[in-house]
Amino acid sequence: MTTATTTTDRPEPAPEIKQAEQEAAEAEQLLAALEERVRDGDEHVTAQQLADARELGRFATLRAEAARRKADRAAAKAAEQERQRKTERALALLAEQSPRALAATYATARDALSAFLTASNAFDDTVTKAAALLQSAGAPQCAGTPEDMQGPSASPTAPRWYAGFSGATVDLGQGGIRHADGAAARLSVLLDDLDRTTGIRTAAGHPEFTRTPIIDQARRARGALSPQLDHLGATLDGAAK
Repeated sequence: MTTATTTTDRPEPAPEIKQAEQEAAEAEQLLAALEERVRDGDEHVTAQQLADARELGRFATLRAEAARRKADRAAAKAAEQERQRKTERALALLAEQSPRALAATYATARDALSAFLTASNAFDDTVTKAAALLQSAGAPQCAGTPEDMQGPSASPTAPRWYAGFSGATVDLGQGGIRHADGAAARLSVLLDDLDRTTGIRTAAGHPEFTRTPIIDQARRARGALSPQLDHLGATLDGAAK
């Protein structure tokens, strides 16, 4: 079994650095070899040769250090240029999206939602009042026990009514059902639709506690109110055409 070798992320030294370091290493090797010859009793090695070798090694070491410093300065300059380039790009991106434009869109959405909630509450109040009038008039119910639901089917001239825990309902027949769904249910379904189609993102690292209850409420609302919402959607599509 062979063991895979790992590579480091350190950049390869520049050619001039490698050359200078190689010259410094060779000078050290030369000095070490001369000193060893002296230890072995070689009388042909002179003090001047040792001095020259030391000076050569020192000079080579200085050259290697100079090459490293030059490379460091070049790398620092390149890093600064890259930082400046990314900073300019970031500022250009920010300039493309103005906080004022977002604030204006937010205000439009807030006003639209406010109008929607006002209309939704008015719709529910109307359905609730109409169901109460039908109840007081002795009209049959559209839900409840079999005894409550006796008589002919609902029609535009003979509507039925029902008032339950989920809100009042008026059945006009032929699919013409009016139900007081509640603004919260409609709003939760609206946000759920937006999340399904566009996606409602949360900030990085933030839990979805502000989103999950809305989606859960929308899921419950869809199960109970989907026919009413589908009818409303079809009505809007027909009006748009």
